[in-house]
Amino acid sequence: MPTSENHFISKLDRIIDDHLDDPALSIDAICQTLGVSRSHLHRVLKEQTNLSTSRYIRQRRLLKARHLLTTTDLRVSEVCDAVGISNPQNFTTYFTKEFQVNPSDFRKLPAGTPAEENNSFASLAFYTGNPPFRAHPIIKRTWLHVGLATGLLLLLGTGFYFQFKNPFNNNATSVVANSLAVMPFINLSGADSDPACESIMDNIYTSVALIDHLKVIARSSSDQFRGTPKSVLQIGNELGVANLLKGRFLKIGDQVNIKIDIITTQEGGRLWTKTYSAAYQDIFKLTDEVVADVARQLNLATRTAAAETRLLARTQNLEAYNAFLQGRQLMLSRNTADLQESLVRFDRSLALDSTFAEAWAFKSAATLLLPGRSEAESKKKNSLTEQYALNAIRLDPTNSTAYGVLGSLYHATHQWQAGGNAFRIALQHNPNDAQVNYWYSLLLRSMGRVNEAMQYSTRAVALDPLYPIILAGHILNCVYADRMDLAKKSLENGRALFDNSFAYHMAGAYYYISQTEYRQATAEMNRALVLNPDDKGSMPLMMYCEAKRGNRQKATAFLQGLTLTTPWDNYQRAVVYAGLNEADSSLYYLRKAADEGYYFRDTKVTPVFQPYHKTLAFQAVLRRYNLAD
Repeated sequence: MPTSENHFISKLDRIIDDHLDDPALSIDAICQTLGVSRSHLHRVLKEQTNLSTSRYIRQRRLLKARHLLTTTDLRVSEVCDAVGISNPQNFTTYFTKEFQVNPSDFRKLPAGTPAEENNSFASLAFYTGNPPFRAHPIIKRTWLHVGLATGLLLLLGTGFYFQFKNPFNNNATSVVANSLAVMPFINLSGADSDPACESIMDNIYTSVALIDHLKVIARSSSDQFRGTPKSVLQIGNELGVANLLKGRFLKIGDQVNIKIDIITTQEGGRLWTKTYSAAYQDIFKLTDEVVADVARQLNLATRTAAAETRLLARTQNLEAYNAFLQGRQLMLSRNTADLQESLVRFDRSLALDSTFAEAWAFKSAATLLLPGRSEAESKKKNSLTEQYALNAIRLDPTNSTAYGVLGSLYHATHQWQAGGNAFRIALQHNPNDAQVNYWYSLLLRSMGRVNEAMQYSTRAVALDPLYPIILAGHILNCVYADRMDLAKKSLENGRALFDNSFAYHMAGAYYYISQTEYRQATAEMNRALVLNPDDKGSMPLMMYCEAKRGNRQKATAFLQGLTLTTPWDNYQRAVVYAGLNEADSSLYYLRKAADEGYYFRDTKVTPVFQPYHKTLAFQAVLRRYNLAD
């Protein structure tokens, strides 16, 4: 074969391998990527392999299927998915015709039998000179059965850090029947079409999350399985869902094609599949069609009346929507520069569509997250936060994001009742919002309603099980509710995944403080400071633990270094004096800080001040902030 033809075939192989699990991979898409015509591709393949293009693609899929059946424990239905042959019956027919044995019986054959070695590609020079197929992510895994007595499975390879269970469920694994995770879409187009793919995927996720009586996992968790080698069974058990929604996206010019699959996680079979085509400018209409079909397949009502209202309030301007997505992505880092840039993107979105309620809501959220360098600046920031959220609610009375931001604002400004009302309205409109469930739990915790707080954080963890901040907050709720068994279990189950999260280790520190195990608490805080050295706010708690361990000199030196008399410095003194068991000094500075406007929102429940709960001074602090029993 000429070298140029060999190179051409190699490029073709790479394209097929990269999209091996995509049954919608078209010859037109391959030709566009290769930059050749259909006739040229057909001519080269016919000359070199005596196969048509479609037959060549199928042969390559079948070869990989044969390899998977030989080297993995994937079920036949999972092999179908992995090689992009969506119909199991067709797969069995093709496989049997190619290898003279059906897939199930093939697995039973001993190594080296003629049937196993039969491979129509094996004699082709262009193939035997190349390395094996590059495995699709679903393939890159090995299972070893270890210990017949225990029957446990050890999962080998990068990323296998969970057993087959939801690590954050307080009980045994429980996969909710009416539950769904929207997995990251596979973009079959070039990288320049990633924003278009993200727009459609996000719009589908947002709309599916509004289906009544359906648990939908937050994208911050489901997105962590992008390019994962894990099976659908593993993903389903880790997320606690019965169904996965997978999508494949292809954009050619102004036309988009989307293939949607719903896969059952426990059986591993395809519940439903459908391909959609539309002009890119019609993606919102296309999304509505997808969501209606998904609801129908899951035997659910499409949406509540409130959800319909919210969808009517969304933008129809694609440019505005894309600017909004950029702004929301920038918010994730939480650093000041990115937050300020996110506001620029939200303003751009609103300039294109001033009635875009969700853009107003996220502009409100970004404003709330900005630091206030002075009391006057904080008041102005809070006022703008409220104004932007109310703008969103005026345009869309069902906007749960805006109500959630208001709840957080009122929590931060100690308006407990108003904050609770806002959170409850938000959850009424969107019970699938993991963030709002979590925020509401923090408010309830501040109010001393720790058992209720734990209920809402449990739901937040179920909706977003791979987000370390939510898990850390849930552990604290369990500690404050004196459910040490649940706190310990969550710590143990989360360690493999969140060992590099400072929030996880701070939660561990509070667990050990509540157990009066101050040496372990100090070790956890040291680990948190290594991971997040800018977190100076944990230093007084560190000195509290040092004092409790008997390192009084270290704690006293810290107090001597506090030369300012700001409310925050007075609060730090209160914490360290509590560690030194100097109750009068601790209560004096705690009340002084409160009188000057600083109140740590977990003061009522933190173990640091627990010995003072019945004192008049402590009750006076709570009364000042309307939290006294």
